[in-house]
Amino acid sequence: MERGRNLIKLRPEIPAAKITEGISDIEEFQNITIRPIIKFQNNFLIKFYSNFARGYAKDWGSISNEKKEIFIETSLKKNQNLKNTFIGSIIGFFTKEELDFYFLNKSEVNRRIVQITKQRILSNLPII
Repeated sequence: MERGRNLIKLRPEIPAAKITEGISDIEEFQNITIRPIIKFQNNFLIKFYSNFARGYAKDWGSISNEKKEIFIETSLKKNQNLKNTFIGSIIGFFTKEELDFYFLNKSEVNRRIVQITKQRILSNLPII
């Protein structure tokens, strides 16, 4: 029980991630759980992806932003190890109750984690 409370305390608030009447359970989970954890993990996600990209493309610094964006899209679609690392770095911050929800909705939650992570990486492209 203590672990769950401590995990929730770590999460930053995201005022734009509103919970309105009529949203689905998965949207609520995304706004209450996934988005705050991804924001909390932002520095890790960016550093990890930067290292990954430079390992695959030794000339990363000289590649155009358009080609970098294509690389990011492709790597997050095709590289299962990369996706699993990002997913694991987020679900590791779930509470017991959130994990229960995750196991019931694993595919959709994973899809949303990867999609939001991709958006974060793309929005931080200048520092990658």
